[in-house]
Amino acid sequence: MGQTAPELNSHPNRLWSPLDRALGPDDPHEKHSNNSAALVDMLKQNRLFSTLNRRDLYYLSQFVFERLYQPGEFIFHQGQRGFGMYVIVSGRIHIRTESPSGEHWLTPLEPGTFFGELSLIDPDNIRSASAIAQERSVLIGFFKPDLMDLIERKPSMGVKILLSLAAVLGQRLVESTEKINLMTRNQSLGRLNEDL
Repeated sequence: MGQTAPELNSHPNRLWSPLDRALGPDDPHEKHSNNSAALVDMLKQNRLFSTLNRRDLYYLSQFVFERLYQPGEFIFHQGQRGFGMYVIVSGRIHIRTESPSGEHWLTPLEPGTFFGELSLIDPDNIRSASAIAQERSVLIGFFKPDLMDLIERKPSMGVKILLSLAAVLGQRLVESTEKINLMTRNQSLGRLNEDL
């Protein structure tokens, strides 16, 4: 397996590139406007940013970064302090948890999905799983220091992002509760069948 992208208590921009340098045509005169439009369209499709208008999305594009991961490279490790969230532009990411009973691989994440968003609001967030590139993958990173900076500069925009984030976390909590209830019912039925 590859090396991890360190999630340090310093800003990770040194490991990431601004998106407008990485996307778009070769013509330097057209590059910025085309890259910005492509990035805005990409961000608009993400649930966390879908309530933002185009002007807000152009502003947000200054706060997100891109990085290429090779197959087997860790985005982060379980137990590491969380520093930001990631949107999958291309490739596939595996999520792996480790427990005393062994390793558990969750469903691979596909382009367009995002993960790690809890670290944007939890001050002491510790990653509950590892994220590993299954294949060559491009990710957009949105990091907590940038969210805090954005909230300070554009409070109304920050509130929209935080409300969307709260909705996502609420939905994931409901889904987790339903899974736990289903597992509990299945275990109860299994014990009942054993008793019969």
